[in-house]
Amino acid sequence: MALRGPEAPGKPVLHFSSICRGTLVSLGLSFFLSTLAGLGYYFTSLSENTMPWASAIILFLSVASGGAYAAKKAGTKGLFNGLGVGVATFFIIWLLVGFFLPSQVLLMGAFGKLVLTTVAGSLGGTLGVGLAS
Repeated sequence: MALRGPEAPGKPVLHFSSICRGTLVSLGLSFFLSTLAGLGYYFTSLSENTMPWASAIILFLSVASGGAYAAKKAGTKGLFNGLGVGVATFFIIWLLVGFFLPSQVLLMGAFGKLVLTTVAGSLGGTLGVGLAS
């Protein structure tokens, strides 16, 4: 594996088009996995007590995948681009939940999801830069 030289001084830290694409990947994968989980809970005898864990795993996997995609497309600064995907995904989901379920937004739950999405985005972004090289 070759070491990279110093970055160009005018190169931006965040690659916004990659963050937008990674956010769309994250939201699309989250919707797809949530649909599969919903079908699994409906057609099987899975206990609904496992739903919070399943939703957290789905959110983590989708944001990590979106962060990896964004960092791979950007080719550099994976941590920052992955964090951008995590924060953008959190705010979009938070706005959608606030719009469709206005009484269901709790501060502690929202803070937990923010931590989950930022950690997942940063891990995915770090992995994505490794995949890009």
